[in-house]
Amino acid sequence: MMIRHLTIALTLTVVLAWAVPQTSAEEAATPQDVIAKVKEAAAYLAKNGKSGLKVFDSADSPFVLKGSYVFVYDCAAGIADIAHPIPATRNKRLDADKDATGKVVGPELCQAAARPGGGWVEYMWWKPVKVEGDKNLTYAKKISRKLSYMLSVKGQPYEVGAGVYNDTATVKDLNALLKQ
Repeated sequence: MMIRHLTIALTLTVVLAWAVPQTSAEEAATPQDVIAKVKEAAAYLAKNGKSGLKVFDSADSPFVLKGSYVFVYDCAAGIADIAHPIPATRNKRLDADKDATGKVVGPELCQAAARPGGGWVEYMWWKPVKVEGDKNLTYAKKISRKLSYMLSVKGQPYEVGAGVYNDTATVKDLNALLKQ
């Protein structure tokens, strides 16, 4: 009887250990996914301007991807998240845009967007969570290390960004991807 219980426990442990990382990896956006989606969002806003902002405000947006989402800043006006799929995050002053540790990140994100080709910024943030039946995203309680890619929108007063939740990537390595 004891051997049977151990066999069942071992089998469950192996199955869970194999299944959980694979599921998480499939659901996580890669830096390449984020770069492509941010560039797509910048092109969309370059074409549609202010009238295109609303598309970013829903969890069903084409700009929500694999555990990440595109957000829009207006750095010249000093406003963070003028468009964002999490309502509580929208329309903050740049100097009040703080990460989970209290670090002000708004100005740094704007500086990254101002670089030719954009740039990456590291900070601590909450992962997005979609609640069944809700049109918006919300945040998980646990904080994670996030690296966001920011890019200015040509011909518009906007900057767009999206991020990856990653404990090992460096800003230097991610910025090197932009040169490829």
